[in-house]
Amino acid sequence: MSCPRFFQVCAAVPLEVLGIAFLLSGMATCGCSSGTTTAAPGDQSKKGDRPPAIVHVALAESRSVSPRVRVVGSIVARRTSIVASGADGIVEEFTAERGQLVKDGDVLSTLRMVTTDLGIKQAKAELEERRHELAELENGSRPEEVAEARAKMLAAKAIMLSAANQFERVKGLFESNAANANDLEQAEERAEAANQTFVAAESRMKLVEAGPRIERIEVVRARFDAQKQQVAYLEAEREKRTTKAPFTGYIVDEHTYVGQWLSKGDPIITLAKLDEVDVVVNVDQRDLSHVRLGDSAEVVIPGTGQTTRIGKITSIVPRSEWESGSRGFPVEIRLKNEFIDVDGRPQPVLNEGMISEVEFRGLPSQGIFVPKDALVRGTRGTIVFIYQPSDENVNSGTVTQVPVETGISDKEFIQVTGEGLSDSVQVVVEGAERLRHLQTVQLVAEAARSAPKESPTP
Repeated sequence: MSCPRFFQVCAAVPLEVLGIAFLLSGMATCGCSSGTTTAAPGDQSKKGDRPPAIVHVALAESRSVSPRVRVVGSIVARRTSIVASGADGIVEEFTAERGQLVKDGDVLSTLRMVTTDLGIKQAKAELEERRHELAELENGSRPEEVAEARAKMLAAKAIMLSAANQFERVKGLFESNAANANDLEQAEERAEAANQTFVAAESRMKLVEAGPRIERIEVVRARFDAQKQQVAYLEAEREKRTTKAPFTGYIVDEHTYVGQWLSKGDPIITLAKLDEVDVVVNVDQRDLSHVRLGDSAEVVIPGTGQTTRIGKITSIVPRSEWESGSRGFPVEIRLKNEFIDVDGRPQPVLNEGMISEVEFRGLPSQGIFVPKDALVRGTRGTIVFIYQPSDENVNSGTVTQVPVETGISDKEFIQVTGEGLSDSVQVVVEGAERLRHLQTVQLVAEAARSAPKESPTP
């Protein structure tokens, strides 16, 4: 039955009688076509086969490479000091300027000195008074004083002898009843008083001859020394009112000016020592093992004229800013600064805050390296395809998918670890993105690939 005849019969019969199943069965039995024939199963399979993928391969290499770590940091001054006021007072002179180079001992500012100078003057006058007092005691008694004491002693002796003779006469008269008892008592009292006066005068003469007591001299000397220390203290306080540069460096900030009241400890300037500078970088904990104290590091500072500088690692701080979320460990690399002459003043080439790129090199390690183009990265990790040539033709074969872990880089190569990797295998470096495990591939023709293009003839 031809296809048009079949549809004429179907049109004469109600559709609900024929049923959908009968209609579909009739169409399948008809095998209608427009002059084409159904392809044989064998022919269809041949037509659906994919041609081998064209790839390019390269040998994996065994290398000994030093790992390199590149980080970005900033230059800081070797030493920075906030120079503060040593006393309370009003700023009378301020000679510092931002950016100025000052030498060790240069005056930066001076506070008002009126009351300080008056206090020192008074203390010095009192010191002079105590100096003379000590000298008087240390020189001992003068000859005139000794002569005076002796004369008084002799006068007291004469009075004593006269009073004693008078007492003896009155005593004789009393015994002969020529004097009463009252006269005898008065004469005895005068004799005793004269005797005590002589003893006192004699003791006074001995004291004058011996000079001042050593204890008295030591007391006066101690008071003199104390006053001398007081003068030195006031002069030291006066020195505090003049602020000087503690070392040679550059003024990077000003904190006061003339007329401002400063309390003790208030900042005056910030001074930076720039003969040496430190490059401070934060190294991730995964790379910290490649940084060793005392090693050299390459430093690149853009805009300074010199491409690469060699610095020394002087500090590895064993504490990260983990509280703020940073896992980088501060590392300091020291560089010697350079200076250029600008209008007769030296200016540093390396300034604080400059951005710097630092490269560290770790100890050499042996490993398998492949070109970076061989890596295929996906959601399930990183893989490479290893090429296995066929026995009949070395330019065709199959590829095996191998998961790998990457390591350090060496220019266009990268270290990989994975099963079956060695320095004798070939890995796919071009065309690997579309490959599947155990897929048939064909190598690109090296001659056609590397031959230069001919220029058109005129």
